[in-house]
Amino acid sequence: MVPLLSQEGLPTELILAIIDRVEDDEDLLLLARASRLFNELSVAAYFSRNAFSPSPRNLLLSSSDGSMKHLSGLVVSLGATGASLEHLSYDFGFINHTDHLIREVRLLRQYVSKLSTVDRVSLRLATYFSGDTNEWRTESIILLQTVLQKFCRNIHVTTSQLSSFYEEPKSLRSPKPSDWLKNYWPEAIRPPSKGSSHLRVCFIQTFPTFLRPFYYHTLKFNATTLTDLAFKNIFGGGSDWATMITNIHFPRLTRLAVMYGVIPRQPLVKFITKHPNIQELEYQHIRYDPVPKHPTRLSPSVFEHLHTIVTTPEHILNFFPPMAKLLVLKNITIKVEERVTSFSALEGALRCLATCVNKITLTLEVTRTGLGFGVWLETIMRTGLQSSRRPESLLRCVETLVMDNGDWGFEDQVTISRLARWLKLFPALRVLTLKGVATSSVLRAQSTLYGPGDISETILADLRDACPGIYIEWCQ
Repeated sequence: MVPLLSQEGLPTELILAIIDRVEDDEDLLLLARASRLFNELSVAAYFSRNAFSPSPRNLLLSSSDGSMKHLSGLVVSLGATGASLEHLSYDFGFINHTDHLIREVRLLRQYVSKLSTVDRVSLRLATYFSGDTNEWRTESIILLQTVLQKFCRNIHVTTSQLSSFYEEPKSLRSPKPSDWLKNYWPEAIRPPSKGSSHLRVCFIQTFPTFLRPFYYHTLKFNATTLTDLAFKNIFGGGSDWATMITNIHFPRLTRLAVMYGVIPRQPLVKFITKHPNIQELEYQHIRYDPVPKHPTRLSPSVFEHLHTIVTTPEHILNFFPPMAKLLVLKNITIKVEERVTSFSALEGALRCLATCVNKITLTLEVTRTGLGFGVWLETIMRTGLQSSRRPESLLRCVETLVMDNGDWGFEDQVTISRLARWLKLFPALRVLTLKGVATSSVLRAQSTLYGPGDISETILADLRDACPGIYIEWCQ
């Protein structure tokens, strides 16, 4: 039998034998550049050796799992040219050497530049510790711009720090963006000025100095298409952030999230006022600088379309308009982060909900740093369960209640017993959903007679028996 010949005139078996004898990965990638057939076979062997099978639609990579090797193969692979991805995620993690980080950023940019389209991109940029930071900053912005050139509709940018990168002290900046943008924009890069905008969703975590020009120009260029905008951990650069949002208007904005930060209050209020079409608003854990002397609640006229709120008790008490004025409100999530046992802010927020004009779904979500519902229910039992004194008895608007106990879970029989008594305070409650699975450390601290697989079903049965008029479900 005559062996099959490749386009190079060599038997395919011989090419495979050659590839099999190449020991070094770098040599294998060099061989992949020899021809189309060598590329296909060498890249396949390279990925096989590195236990990597790239998904045709979703690519989720992390620096910590050796993805730099995977990137090297993708950059060489002819099969990646012109491909389309639904989701590209890359986590640069924590890298101690800037030169290594720069190589990794460049590799990712080279790969993205080969793609035809990428719909959604999630990037976690690393913190630099040594070397020329200016080069790394420039390469990062080039990468982000390359992503947007691939018809990206959803971009999610975070950093490996919880707050903004260190900033040198600067004098008070002008409220005109051009006056502070020109100080940070890399000389080798020009912001987009022509072409169609495609971005619909933009999530920004932290507001480091070197990324502010990119964020400003990106939001400005895509202002007419953006519908979903989120900011998180704005603990540095609050004045620049206020300058940015003051100078941009998003006519199609329907979802806004501002979470964890120290920002000026008045520019934010003006921004929300200019966007009366917001339907979903997440506003939590915000402090103000400067501290307003006489802060007032927002006008209900800017929330004519608002149907969903995610917030903390303090903002219900001091930021949002009276619930009776929010005529289409149907979903409220309250983040419970009480660190003391009074729970006064939470109970005050519940009293505010009594004036809601619609039937609502109320979600109470314990954060990772907050005390669980067990502590709250214990406090309620100690101070008295008289319905006339409790805010729950006023909540005729609440037909569906979702309780997420975070890491505490609901495996404690004492908590469940108290929960059953507390639920009876709600006059119109029809559906209860319990969420949250206790961590192993919490489970060890709880005494139970049930095996791990029996906990949820046993507790659900007990709770259903105690509350026969309520449909109760468990969601993990």
